[in-house]
Amino acid sequence: MGPILILVGILCLGISTMIGSTIDANGFVREPAFFLIPVSCLFFFAGIITTIFFSAKVLMKK
Repeated sequence: MGPILILVGILCLGISTMIGSTIDANGFVREPAFFLIPVSCLFFFAGIITTIFFSAKVLMKK
Protein backbone atom coordinates (compact mmCIF):
# COMPACT_ATOMS: atom_id res chain seq x y z
CA MET A 1 0.00 0.00 0.00
CA GLY A 2 2.81 2.42 0.83
CA PRO A 3 4.60 2.23 -2.53
CA ILE A 4 1.28 2.75 -4.32
CA LEU A 5 0.69 5.97 -2.36
CA ILE A 6 4.20 7.17 -3.19
CA LEU A 7 3.62 6.37 -6.87
CA VAL A 8 0.36 8.37 -6.83
CA GLY A 9 2.30 11.28 -5.33
CA ILE A 10 4.84 11.09 -8.15
CA LEU A 11 2.01 10.98 -10.70
CA CYS A 12 0.40 14.07 -9.16
CA LEU A 13 3.66 16.00 -9.46
CA GLY A 14 4.14 14.79 -13.03
CA ILE A 15 0.65 15.87 -14.04
CA SER A 16 1.14 19.25 -12.38
CA THR A 17 4.37 19.71 -14.33
CA MET A 18 2.80 18.61 -17.63
CA ILE A 19 -0.12 21.02 -17.29
CA GLY A 20 2.30 23.83 -16.56
CA SER A 21 1.72 27.46 -15.71
CA THR A 22 1.35 30.74 -17.56
CA ILE A 23 1.89 34.39 -16.77
CA ASP A 24 -0.98 36.73 -17.64
CA ALA A 25 -0.76 40.33 -18.85
CA ASN A 26 -0.71 41.68 -15.28
CA GLY A 27 2.26 39.52 -14.30
CA PHE A 28 0.31 37.02 -12.22
CA VAL A 29 1.20 33.35 -12.43
CA ARG A 30 -1.75 31.19 -13.48
CA GLU A 31 -1.25 27.60 -12.43
CA PRO A 32 -4.45 25.58 -12.97
CA ALA A 33 -3.15 22.41 -11.31
CA PHE A 34 -1.59 24.03 -8.24
CA PHE A 35 -3.73 21.89 -5.92
CA LEU A 36 -1.81 18.80 -7.06
CA ILE A 37 1.39 19.97 -5.38
CA PRO A 38 0.12 19.77 -1.76
CA VAL A 39 -1.92 16.67 -2.62
CA SER A 40 1.26 14.97 -3.87
CA CYS A 41 3.02 15.87 -0.61
CA LEU A 42 0.18 14.28 1.34
CA PHE A 43 0.46 11.11 -0.74
CA PHE A 44 4.25 11.03 -0.23
CA PHE A 45 3.97 11.39 3.54
CA ALA A 46 1.11 8.90 3.77
CA GLY A 47 3.12 6.40 1.71
CA ILE A 48 6.22 6.84 3.84
CA ILE A 49 4.28 6.52 7.11
CA THR A 50 2.41 3.46 5.82
CA THR A 51 5.62 1.80 4.65
CA ILE A 52 7.35 2.45 7.98
CA PHE A 53 4.33 1.24 9.95
CA PHE A 54 3.91 -2.03 8.05
CA SER A 55 7.66 -2.66 7.97
CA ALA A 56 7.85 -2.21 11.74
CA LYS A 57 4.84 -4.49 12.15
CA VAL A 58 6.52 -7.23 10.11
CA LEU A 59 9.79 -6.85 12.03
CA MET A 60 7.98 -7.06 15.37
CA LYS A 61 6.44 -10.42 14.43
CA LYS A 62 9.88 -11.98 13.86
